[in-house]
This record gives sequence, C-alpha cells and structure tokens, in this order.
Amino acid sequence: MRLIVLFSGQGHQTPAHRDEAAAGLGFTLRAAADAALAPWAPSLAALQDDQLHDNRAAQVLIWSLQWVRWQALQALGVRPTLLAGYSAGETAAFTAAGWWSAEAGLRLAAQRARLMSEVTGALGEPAGMWAVSGCDAAPLAAALSGLRAHVAIRLGAAQTVVAGLESDLKQLATRLAGLGGVQVSRLAVTVPAHTPLLAPVRAPWQALLESVAVATGTPALTLLSGTRAAPVRDREGAIAALAEQVCTPIAWNDCLEAMAEYQPDAVLELGPGSALARMALARGWPCPVRAVDDFRSPAAVAEWLARCAP
Repeated sequence: MRLIVLFSGQGHQTPAHRDEAAAGLGFTLRAAADAALAPWAPSLAALQDDQLHDNRAAQVLIWSLQWVRWQALQALGVRPTLLAGYSAGETAAFTAAGWWSAEAGLRLAAQRARLMSEVTGALGEPAGMWAVSGCDAAPLAAALSGLRAHVAIRLGAAQTVVAGLESDLKQLATRLAGLGGVQVSRLAVTVPAHTPLLAPVRAPWQALLESVAVATGTPALTLLSGTRAAPVRDREGAIAALAEQVCTPIAWNDCLEAMAEYQPDAVLELGPGSALARMALARGWPCPVRAVDDFRSPAAVAEWLARCAP
C-alpha cells in the first residue's frame, strides 16, 4: 500500500508522551542496536510537566517518542512509501529514513536544540512562534515590515506560522488586528525557528550533520524535504536540506501538494498530537488520515492500516 508517515513538530507534547518515550527508550531488548538509547530514558522520565515545552527538552522528547513509535510500527511490518517531517520532526524523519544511526539521531536532536536555544538566548529578548490565519501573503508581508519577525512556515494561502522576538510579534498582532478577520495565536515554542534570526545555527549544525551522515548510497525510504518540498536524493542534498531548515521557511503547503501526487492509500501522523493529520484532512484527500494518538496501541494502528490497504 502507498502509506505516508508524518513526523510532527513541537507544541503538542504531553506528560503521557513523555512517559511513553521514556518507557520505550528504557526497553532495549527490542533491538540490540537501540541499547545506546537507554541512558537517555531516566532524564526523559525526570522531566517535570512544566519543562515539556522547554526547547532543549522538547526536541529530545519529540525525537524519542517518534523513534519509539517508529520502531514499534516497523516491528509490526508497517512499510511506508514516503516520510515527511515537520519542523523538529525532520530530525527523526531523517533518522527513520536511514541517513544515520538511532544513537546519532538522538544526539543530533539534542545538539540542534542546544544550538537553537543558545542563539535565541543571544538575541537578548524572549522569542517564539505564532500562528496567523485569515491573512494573505501580501498584507502579512506588509505587517511584518521593519519587525524582527519573519514567516517561518507556509501552511496555505491565508495560513502561516511566523516567528521572531516576542515584542515584535506583539506589534505584529496589533497591526493585523486592524485588518479584520485575522486570527493570531501563540504556539508553545520558545525559539524563532526557520527564520534568519537563527542563521548563526546553520554552520555548526551542518558540521554536525556532515560528521554523522552516511557516506555513500541512498536509504531505501523516500523522504520529502520540508524546505524544498522535494525528495532527498543523496548525501549532499540530505545535509543541505536539514541544515538550511533551521533558518529557512518550511514550505509545508507545497509538501502537502507533493504528497497528494503520491496518491496515498493512507496517511499516518506519528505525533505528538494530530495537527498534521488535520491539515491533510482539510485538503479533502480521498484516503483515510489518522494520528497514532488516536489509537490505543501500535497493534491497533497496524490493524487500521491493514484495513486501508487496497
């Protein structure tokens, strides 16, 4: 069957996700190769509820949850046609596609978070990401003029995520309020991801990627780049796509169009949350779309997928 698996970004992680990720990393009998991940389980389990949206903790938690769920589904015979990661979810998606080992993937998630937090801290003011709906590109660009805030994720013609310094995002909200019909909401993210404000992250992040990425060959699973909305074909392309993503807008709207061209039989979001599944459903795709969070167990997910097979 033609299955697309989506790796979610930050914002929807909960204590239940923390507990699932910690338990999964602690259970190392599933595969000897995952034994190196076990030492991370205690630090995940120790996270307090009010720490789950701290950037450094969140990116490690999200990677860990997605890897645990990915391994469980792989053990049940789930074989996707295409993978796509959204924001922080791309680090796990690249790992699942086979561009580096699981141990390297988890360490990359931690290092990406560290670099992003350090650069954000150097900005001297709190930063974040806000969702904007009901505003087309031209008036949004005009409202952003002169502000230390930028388009971070393009979701649709009138649906965007912007990121920047909190003081400038508040000014943006004031400007947009005068347009009428525009809705602005704060996301649970504390870094201005996918904007020029994080440009200093790119070089050290790329160096880390080059140190672990596979040297030759192409992984068996096809992966869609979030910034380019195109399949990653080779090592150089993989490194470039993931390196540029920290300071370049994500073209998720274009990614959804590219996914539709695969004519999937089913779409599954790994989580945390189901925001990506809802976006896909809003497109009216003629195939079942669900999130792992909808199910009681990986086995239930596999049973659902079996029913979706043509």
